[in-house]
Amino acid sequence: MAMGNLPPFEDREAYGGFFPALLQTWVGACFRPTEFFESVGNSQNLSPALLFGVLVGWVSMLIGSIWSLVFQAPLLPLMQREELAGYWAGSVGTILCVGLFGWLVVLLGIFISGLITHLFLMLFGGANQGLTMTLRVISYAYAPQIFAAVPVIGSCVAMVWVLVLEAIGLAAAHRTDTWRAALAVITPVVLCVCVIGLLYGAAIAAFFAGMK
Repeated sequence: MAMGNLPPFEDREAYGGFFPALLQTWVGACFRPTEFFESVGNSQNLSPALLFGVLVGWVSMLIGSIWSLVFQAPLLPLMQREELAGYWAGSVGTILCVGLFGWLVVLLGIFISGLITHLFLMLFGGANQGLTMTLRVISYAYAPQIFAAVPVIGSCVAMVWVLVLEAIGLAAAHRTDTWRAALAVITPVVLCVCVIGLLYGAAIAAFFAGMK
C-alpha cells in the first residue's frame, strides 16, 4: 500500500472482494499504521470507513458476550432451577440485544469519540482537514477492538492499541505534527479519568462523612 492509494476496503475489487479487502484493511491499520493512514487521508468518503469500524466493533461485542457466557458455564451446576432460568434468559437476551443493536452502539461511539477528538485537534492546531477525516481515522483505528474479545487482558490491549492508532492516524491523515495528534487523543482520556476520580473521591468522602 503505497502513498497515494486508498485503503483496501475502499478499493475492494483490486483486493479480491469484500472479505479479502476487509482483512487487508485490518492488517494495514494494525501493523502498518503510518502508511495505511496516509492512504486514509486521500479521500473524504466516510461510508466505507464507518462500515469497517462498525463491523469490527460489532463483532468484538458479540464475541465478548459469547465469551462471557462460556466463562460463567462452570457456575451453572451450582445454580437452582429458578436461577438457571433467569440466567439463560438474561444471557440469551444480552446476546440478542448485542446482535440486533450493537452496531448502533458502536456507530454512536465512533461519532461521539470523533467529535470530541476533532474539537481537541482543532484546539491544538492540528485539524488541517474537516471532521469527516477525523471520523475516518477513528473508524479505521477501531481495528484492534477485535482483541477486546480476548478474555482478561484483551480490553486493555485493545484500548491502548486504538489510542496509539488514533494518534498515528490523525497525524498522517491530517498531515499534522504527531504531538498535536497525540495531545488531541490523550487529553480527553486524561480529563475523563480525572472527572471519574473526583466523583469517586466525592462519593467516598460523603460515605465517611455520613458515618460520623
